[in-house]
Amino acid sequence: MLEAVLLAAGLIAGLTGAWSPCGFSMVDTLAPHGYAGRLRTTLVACATFAAGALAGGIATFGGLALLGQALGAGGAAAIAVAAAVALAAAAGEARGARIVPQVRRQVPESWRRVLPLPLAAGLYGILLGLGFTTFILTFAVWALAAVSVALGDPQLGAVLGLAFGAGRALPVILLAPVAETDRGNAAHAAMAERPAILRGLRVADAVALAACAVAMTGVAPARAATLVMAHGAAPSASGTLFAFQRPGGTGYLRRPGATVALPGRDPALGAGLVGWRDAQSRIVLATTGTLTPVASYAAPGAGSFAFSDRWVVWVVGGKQLVATPRDRPSPHEVARVRRADQLLGRPSIAGSTVVYHRAGTSGSEIRRLDLDTGVDTLLRSEHRALLSNPTFDGGRVLYVRSTYKRQELRLGTLRRRATTKDQRLYATYPTGRRDLGREKGHHRHRAGYRDHKPPKLWPRPPAGVTDTLWTTALGPTTAYVTRIRKRTGAATTSTIISVPR
Repeated sequence: MLEAVLLAAGLIAGLTGAWSPCGFSMVDTLAPHGYAGRLRTTLVACATFAAGALAGGIATFGGLALLGQALGAGGAAAIAVAAAVALAAAAGEARGARIVPQVRRQVPESWRRVLPLPLAAGLYGILLGLGFTTFILTFAVWALAAVSVALGDPQLGAVLGLAFGAGRALPVILLAPVAETDRGNAAHAAMAERPAILRGLRVADAVALAACAVAMTGVAPARAATLVMAHGAAPSASGTLFAFQRPGGTGYLRRPGATVALPGRDPALGAGLVGWRDAQSRIVLATTGTLTPVASYAAPGAGSFAFSDRWVVWVVGGKQLVATPRDRPSPHEVARVRRADQLLGRPSIAGSTVVYHRAGTSGSEIRRLDLDTGVDTLLRSEHRALLSNPTFDGGRVLYVRSTYKRQELRLGTLRRRATTKDQRLYATYPTGRRDLGREKGHHRHRAGYRDHKPPKLWPRPPAGVTDTLWTTALGPTTAYVTRIRKRTGAATTSTIISVPR
């Protein structure tokens, strides 16, 4: 939903910008009777103008999202601030308030005289697509910039930039070729002489910004989970493919239209292939369509594993991390535990970057290892929490955070920062069940607390139920996690649940 409303907001904000002095001058500049001289030149110039506007939009909003990612944005606080900015901007648009701060600048007029028109049009498109280089006609430009930084998602920022650039380009490329016709003249005159049109666009901006604020309020809190697999564990996702393990059985691959059993266990997806561990202690990689093996690697003692287009990496005995290049098998140790009480977790890999967890009695860590350079860096750490089973998709890291108060599925950037800054996708009861905080027949002690109200205790899981969040997977739009459930007097069950990312 958030992506859809951001697309709409970006497009409408771009359209509103066409009412600036630069927007009007672009129509005259590209028109056949203007500097173009003929319709063919106009059409070419319109194409370069549109390409420039799209590039400018991506540069601005994608760049701001990259900045947010570098600053560690994406957390609940940043998103809440951005939602407040969007609401304030929506209020200003609804009232038709004067735009402040304003950029009192226009595009260089000389370019259309000294440069070939298609080149000048492309440069003009870049300037208008950037959004902040000429007059600003809507508060949405400022608000969407804040949203891009707060979300810290370069992919979403680029999509927003494309929508904004398309909005800046559409009125120009639609009107310029017909500028000399009666219909073109009437449209141009309406833009200049009917302020109600601009007013209507600003109201549309207000509605779109309000929708963005509402959508963002649904990003920060934990979300409801959906059951994906009633009897499954160890999920792995890639595009439309999904692999999982049946408890005590073999692996399975779910592809569009069918779910097929694999000739091994602990399946993993990556680089367009599916992999499994066979009975001969080998890691086998095969095509996803026919399950034809394309490579195999001797991996005695291997547990969970992952692979990319360049490397295969696996855990041995929970104490060692072993890797080998795919094209020249030469297994070697790349990481090990530091103390006897520590264990290494399931690895995840993209390219040559491995993300894994290390946990012990004194705390836990999520680490990033570059297999090309051997550099191993810390990403997350906590002394009183278990950070486990990270999944890395090349841009974001998904992991489980477990404390005595709560279990959470969190998503964050590939840089060192506090876990509380990461987006919380899902939360549930802690694994352990606390007591009532009082003796039966008594109430909690109130003396010494403000207004005689003791602090609220964290929720308790239902009696007789123990849930543990474990292995994770990350798809294009969905995050997956294994939930292990133990009920008193019943067998332990394992299910896979999902939440939108």
